[in-house]
Formats: sequence, structure tokens, C-alpha cells
Amino acid sequence: MKISSVILHQPAGLLRVLTDAGPEGHCTGVTASASDLDGVASILVRSDPADRERIWRAMHEMHSGLSTSLRAGIDVALWDLSAKIAGRPLFRHSGGFRDRVPVCLAGTAGGAVQAEGTAPNDRADRTDQAGHVDQAACEIVQEAKEAQQARYRAYRFGSIPDEAALIHLVREVRAAVGPDFPLVLDGRARCTVDEAIRIGGALDEADYFYFDHPRPRGDHTGGKQAAGAIDTPTSAEVRSPMEASQVMASQSADHLRAGVQSSGGFTDVLKSARCAEAFGAYCHLDGMGISDGFAHLHLAGALRNTPFLEMTGHEATSSFVRNAPRVKDGFIQVPDLPGLGMDIDLGAVSESTSESIEI
Repeated sequence: MKISSVILHQPAGLLRVLTDAGPEGHCTGVTASASDLDGVASILVRSDPADRERIWRAMHEMHSGLSTSLRAGIDVALWDLSAKIAGRPLFRHSGGFRDRVPVCLAGTAGGAVQAEGTAPNDRADRTDQAGHVDQAACEIVQEAKEAQQARYRAYRFGSIPDEAALIHLVREVRAAVGPDFPLVLDGRARCTVDEAIRIGGALDEADYFYFDHPRPRGDHTGGKQAAGAIDTPTSAEVRSPMEASQVMASQSADHLRAGVQSSGGFTDVLKSARCAEAFGAYCHLDGMGISDGFAHLHLAGALRNTPFLEMTGHEATSSFVRNAPRVKDGFIQVPDLPGLGMDIDLGAVSESTSESIEI
């Protein structure tokens, strides 16, 4: 069996890797130009789809380079194809840890104040900002209670710009949901080392599950200082297996955070997660991710050290995917069909396509 062609339906965003024997691999949410696809044609066309690792390596070594989005789409489609050929769902084909994945609600409350984060210029501005912070805090507390009542398995919320108010909020949220509901604070990579340590002290007292990327990506020195000073585990964003190994070896975070689209492939995240597992660490997935959530869902089904999948509850899905992932009682069932298990209406794809790029 050989790869015969690759088709990208625009603006539908469906990437199809076709073979001369019939099976094809899919990934949704992909954008690329004709020149981008032409650049990878020599690697893909007439290759054996079973040589997925060789193709992954060849894409990484391309002199002209590929966008991470396109590389991720191709890699996901190849995993989908190889699992279909094997006749197994992808989570079993790549690990097989569980067929039902717990879900953490990634909160959206208080977003306006979190996005502002600007210093007030006068007393009126400060009063106005304080009011926004109070409102955001109330919304976050309410959202946390609703997440617990809806039987989500954890709740994650973002920081607010006022440190004292944030520390108070950390305690308020814990008091609202009780001692046993896992909570995550998203530091948004904005904390100074001293701020991260002070906020981390409040997280220690409130027994939070982890402190998500308090420091910017790649800051091993500051990350290690913060991680070493608090008991609550910290996480660091990584975009390659190499970065994962650097974080783990330098102890600049306790956990990793990765996404298929930002890393450039299902393979990349799988390798990063295995690296974390070797150090006894978690690898968290960055939201629902590419391919309408199916890629991250299967990763979470394959990986023992991914505790849950994060969802906002407002995810937009492709209109031509008939079986978008749905939460029930705080879990998502992983499709048991071969490959990603996406039920794609190709007729609807055609209706949504204004241009087909083919190599």
C-alpha cells in the first residue's frame, strides 16, 4: 500500500491522505497553501503509510520547513490512516490506557479583566479596575461551583491582575467547592518569580492540583526557582520532545503542557508525554486541540500520565463531523471505531469547499 495523493479542502480545513488501496487518513482544522503542500509532496506521495515515523522525521528535517499547523495535520492524518489499516481505534493503536477520559472544565469566567491586565492611571481607573476584579472573582467562584455540580472532574481558571485579589480568590474557590475537587490555576506565563512563589504559597494552603505555566516557556532558571519554592506542582509549556527533556532534566517544572497543533504533531506530543512519564510527571494537553478534539481525545485515552482533557464547553466543531466529542457525567467516551473515529460527511465537505489543493 502506498500514499497516492493528499487533498486539502479549503476553507473546510479537511486534510485527506489517500492510498492506492482505498483507506485514507483525515485531520480537520488544517490550513495551508498549494506551495506548502507541494513542498512535502516528495516525502508523502508513493511512501508506505506504515513508515509513519520515517515520514515524521523527514518532515522535521525539511530544509525549507513546514508550518507547525500543516505538519501537525499530516502527522495526525497518518496516525489515523495507520490505525485504520491496523483495524484499531487510535488510542489503542498508540497505547491503550482507557476508553473513557475525565474532563476538566477550562473556565472562561472573568476573561475581560484577565485580558486587560493594565495598570490604572488614576483613582477613577483604580476604582473601576477594582470593580471589574470583584466581578470577575464572583464569576469564577460561581463557575467553579457549576463545574462541580455538572460533574466535571476538575476546574481550571485564569489569574486576575491584582495579586492580593488573586490570592483571596484562590482561597474563595477552594472554600466554594470543598477539599476534594481538583483545582488548577493558570498563571498565563505572566508571573514574576517572586509573584509565582507568593501565589504558590496560597495554592499550597488551598491544596490545588497544579499551577499551570506561571513562567514563560523556556525559562528554566526562573521556573526552577518557583517550582523549588512551593509544594504545588508547576507546569511548563513545551513544543518538542527536546524541550520536554530540557524541562524535566533541569527540574524547571513538575509537569509538562503540550498541544498537537503547537508542537507540530501527534507524534511530538506522544514523545514529550513519554519523556514526562519517565520522570514520573504528568503531561497536560492544551485544550481540545486540532481535528475537532479527536487527536487530544485519543492521546488522553492512550496516556496514563494525562489526568484529564480540558474543555471550555463552548468548543466550535466542523459542521461536517457528525460525532463531535460530548461530555457526559464528566467524561468523554473515546470512539471505538478504527483510527480517530471521526464520522465525516464528505458530501457536506464538498459543499463547504471552494478550493481543493491536491498533490
